[in-house]
Amino acid sequence: MAASAPRFASLAKIIFISSCVTAGCTLLGMVYDSFAIFTHFICYSLAYSAAIAVLTSTTFFARRVWSPPKWRKGAVFVVFAQALVPLSLLIPNGGVELNNPERFSVTWMNLHYETAAVNELVQIVKKRPSDIVVVAEAKIQQLAEAFSDYPFSREVTSASLYVFSKFPLSKVTSVSNDNDRDFLVVEVRVKRRKFTLLAAHVRWPIYSQHAKTLANAAQWATRSENAIVLGDMNSTPWAAPFRRMLRDGDLKHSRQGYGWLNSWHIDSDKHFGLPIDHITYRGKINNTKFELIETEHSDHSAIRGEYVLAGKLTRKPRD
Repeated sequence: MAASAPRFASLAKIIFISSCVTAGCTLLGMVYDSFAIFTHFICYSLAYSAAIAVLTSTTFFARRVWSPPKWRKGAVFVVFAQALVPLSLLIPNGGVELNNPERFSVTWMNLHYETAAVNELVQIVKKRPSDIVVVAEAKIQQLAEAFSDYPFSREVTSASLYVFSKFPLSKVTSVSNDNDRDFLVVEVRVKRRKFTLLAAHVRWPIYSQHAKTLANAAQWATRSENAIVLGDMNSTPWAAPFRRMLRDGDLKHSRQGYGWLNSWHIDSDKHFGLPIDHITYRGKINNTKFELIETEHSDHSAIRGEYVLAGKLTRKPRD
């Protein structure tokens, strides 16, 4: 029995150090692009660290290691450092002062080329009406009749990005990215006000192009007084490239104040997932509601936001 204590202490050290390494890589991903992929697993790293923290609090553990209080304090610190990151999503955005704003709503979903997912989104939009619907990973044949009640639409078929709108769309642009999918950029006119909408489907952060693509999105966002940047960014909200996009593009995250809300799921039952689909905004726009809508036929859930828009008034359209 006496010989088992040193072996247990060695095993405990290995487990504890592994949790510290995992947590360290996750936190480094908030600062360095090369570690950004680790931010995808912060929830699971946090659960692992929490389990170890619970273990250090047991009498069983205390009897088998030297200085158990130091182990306990270290484990709690690792948990606390990681927990601050996802908890930051509970802090709401501050709004800007708007005069006589116009209201609009946006729904985004990656359809994963599933016809059943297209039909499911149609039913979602009927239950939760949206002025603008933006989708990725669909074929034009699948969408031909699905959103026929939206009079305005634009697409970039090379990137499989589509916008359907009840408001007029203009200045359609396909923005190229180096070794990544193109952006779909359109100007949306909401009565006498307007904003630029940029839709994106970005590659995973294991590719070097990921950070460059998000930087390009930030650059395009700043070209307009008001902008919505949305899509499947394949990035968590706290990854370094995404945080830099928000900063450089002066963008706010619609998820702020609403919590984790995993939009992509690893398993078919959707118990495990990641928040990688986003709607961000800048300028004379405030977010008044944000929600995640669970789906059955795509590995992505739909996300929907409601907004108010102010800014410069344009000329009244001619009859």
